Amino acid sequence: MARLSAVVLALAAPAGALVAPAAPKATVKVQGVSDMIGGTIETAGLWDPLRLSDGASDEQLHRWRCVELKHGRVAMAATVGYLYNDLQLNFPGTLSPSIGLKFTDVPTGLAATHGFPNSVPIAGWVQIIGFIGVLETTTFKQDPAKEAGNVGGDLFRRYKDPAERETKLISELKNGRLAMMGIMGMLVTDQLTGMGPISWLIKDGSPFGVVGSKLTF
Repeated sequence: MARLSAVVLALAAPAGALVAPAAPKATVKVQGVSDMIGGTIETAGLWDPLRLSDGASDEQLHRWRCVELKHGRVAMAATVGYLYNDLQLNFPGTLSPSIGLKFTDVPTGLAATHGFPNSVPIAGWVQIIGFIGVLETTTFKQDPAKEAGNVGGDLFRRYKDPAERETKLISELKNGRLAMMGIMGMLVTDQLTGMGPISWLIKDGSPFGVVGSKLTF
């Protein structure tokens, strides 16, 4: 019996050498992280101190770029709107006919959101949020099969020249990133001072005030 076992083991040993080794466990290999448009424009290299891109799938990176573009576009619109309001530029007409609230009556900045008699009423916020929801699920809905930010159909201008197109995409990314920082700074300033950025900059006594400025809003 012992001899039979030895023979079996002797025959099995060389046979085992002919069996292909088990394939290594598949790992996600992200292609082109450093080559993504706008990935290195401010830092001359991939800037990822938290190493979030390590192990991230292409789908995840696509999602992050979609979110970055969307937040940048919203921030750019918010920045323009914030400055527009702080300059006391208002839409004509009435915001809420039921309570006789005109656009010129609404305070600027965070005061327009809540807490003041002339703040935008709840019904107005419901309409705003509802309108945004419709846009998010229709016109501005991201198609996973398309490149990040390719939404809006004919509402956005398209560039056929590859060089010009890349230049415009980089400009959008840079402006969006700046706007995200800018609007956050404006909100913090408003929360601390109760004033918009321009009003605070030209206010007498402001540490950032324009020298000799007597302008008031």
